[in-house]
Amino acid sequence: MNETPLIRLAEERDVPRIVELYRELTISNSAIEHTRNPTLADYQLVFAEIRADRRRKLFVIEILGEVVGTIELFIIPNLSHNGTSWAFLENLIVTEKHRRRGLGRMLLEYAVELARKSGCHMVELCSDVRRNEAHKLYGSMGFELQAHCFRLYF
Repeated sequence: MNETPLIRLAEERDVPRIVELYRELTISNSAIEHTRNPTLADYQLVFAEIRADRRRKLFVIEILGEVVGTIELFIIPNLSHNGTSWAFLENLIVTEKHRRRGLGRMLLEYAVELARKSGCHMVELCSDVRRNEAHKLYGSMGFELQAHCFRLYF
């Protein structure tokens, strides 16, 4: 069988697996607490909203038909920079079993190239300060630490 990774737009059938991947990310980040317990139907409604937004793309990477990673790309219209859009990347994760094989880099390169082709003037992402391995990846790809990221949780 061919083990070549395939990057594609996420489909509704991928929702349960994507949620599992996000739980891996959350479990490793004890600062995040969940106050609700969404059902699969809840997640599918959110996914439908994501798919309906032409400026938002949710990708998965699969090996041998198994989804092993994901990334989300937002193209954001902008009045500054001569009206040139910018891109934001969110929720990059590769399952623990498949890390350190270049799959995260492949997802990032794919999303960055799509942002470039979409005419964006920059790509930005935020990362938890504790994710040192991820920071090494971002730096090796030319991402620069530019600013502090502030959050307000409700």
